[in-house]
Parts: sequence; structure tokens; C-alpha cells
Amino acid sequence: MKRELFAAAAIPIMVVTIGWLPPWGFLAILGVAALLACDEYLKLARAADIVVGRWLVLMLIGALLVASWLHGVDGLAVTAVAALVILPTVRLARPESPLGSLAGVATECFAVLYLGSTAACLGWLRLWPEDPNGIKILFFFLACIWVGDSGAYYVGKNFGRHKMSPKISPNKTYEGLVGGIATTYAAAAAAAFILGFELRFLHIFALATILAAAAPVGDLIESLFKRDSGIKDSSNLIPGHGGLLDRTDSLFYPAPLVLGYLLLTGLVG
Repeated sequence: MKRELFAAAAIPIMVVTIGWLPPWGFLAILGVAALLACDEYLKLARAADIVVGRWLVLMLIGALLVASWLHGVDGLAVTAVAALVILPTVRLARPESPLGSLAGVATECFAVLYLGSTAACLGWLRLWPEDPNGIKILFFFLACIWVGDSGAYYVGKNFGRHKMSPKISPNKTYEGLVGGIATTYAAAAAAAFILGFELRFLHIFALATILAAAAPVGDLIESLFKRDSGIKDSSNLIPGHGGLLDRTDSLFYPAPLVLGYLLLTGLVG
């Protein structure tokens, strides 16, 4: 019930944020979500006995997002390289160094590069296509993922018998995966019709395929980290859903793939 109540409250808020606020309103919310997800990821690392910093990593991921959305790929490249230089340099001054430096620096750099670049791509899905296409693409993207995730959850819960990855995510089943894929395609067809997408069927099918495949992978990657740290949910921030890292794993991971497809096919210039 908590899951359904949160969705009922969150979906209208996201519709207003994407459809009526200027792009920077959506980007501001996305940036806060990325920072909170990063903070939860660092907590997972500490639970796995990896010594990591906090505020510097959050500052760098924030800088990466702002630079990416202001200056595009150039901004992303400059801030990513800066993070790779700054984080190991600052590690020299930590009192416990050199103990834990390999794992600590690698974890910090990954947090900035992975969460930062994928969140940046999600923001570019709103910024780069001309309006109203940016709004439509974002609605399409979110509808496919959220409906697919719900389909996988309910089908797996009621009909799941065969474990898909028992060591990484014990509750996920092949039946749930099939349910998620089927509902993703259904959501893609419905969203394309409702939004009045002026895209050929082949493009809609390809985008739905990317999302149906990539969203579960993003979810499994986060589960990989949680199992290593021995934590079930990244936090208790969202009732019935866990933390921001739990909610953004399947959103961030597919964003570069969808953006790449749109760029390669010339749908976004």
C-alpha cells in the first residue's frame, strides 16, 4: 500500500515538474536526486568497510552536473577529468592513508563518474531535443520504466517461480522479467499514442527494447552493491520504495543508451 500511495503522490508532481516548469526546474530536482543517491551509495561503501569521503564527492558530482547541463559534453569531460585528479590528490592528506586508498579512491571516482554521467544524460534528454519533443521524450522514458518496473514487481510477486539472480537479487524472477518487458512495450505503445509521437514504429520499438533491457540491468547493478554491503535498501527515505539510489538505478542507467540511440539515428541533433 505504501508503494501505491507514494506513486499516486509522486506521479502528478513529476508531470507538473516536467510539463509546466522550465527545463531548469526539472534539472534542479534531478540534481538533488542524484546528490542524495550518491550520498546513499557512499553509505553502502562505508557499510562494506571502504573508507570514503562525503562532501568533496558530493561537490564534484554537483559541479559535474551543472557543467554538463551548461556546457554539454565539454563540461562533462572537464569536470570528470578534474574529479579523477582531485580525489586521489586529496587522499594523500587523509590520516589513514595509505590504508584503504585503492578501494576508497576507486569508489569515490566511480560515484562521480557513474552517477554523474548517467544523471547528466537524463538531463540532456530534456535539454537537447527542441520543445515539446524534450518533454515528450522524457514522459515516454519515465512511463516505460515506471510501468515496466511495476509490471515486473507485480508479476514476479504473484507468479514468480524461477530465480533470475539469487545471489545478487533473490526476489527477482524470470517471470517478473517477462512481465516487465511486456508492460514496457505496452507502456511504449500507449505513451507514443497519448503523446502524439511523430516517430516511426521502428524507433518506438527500438526505444522500448532499450528500456526493457537496460532498466533491469541498472536495478541489478545497484543490487550488486547492496549485497556486497549487506544492506537491503539504500535508505528509508521513500516509504515502500527504499532510498533515492533504489529509485534512480533503473532511471540513470538507461539514459545514456537512449540518448545515444537518439543521436545516432538523428532524432536529436
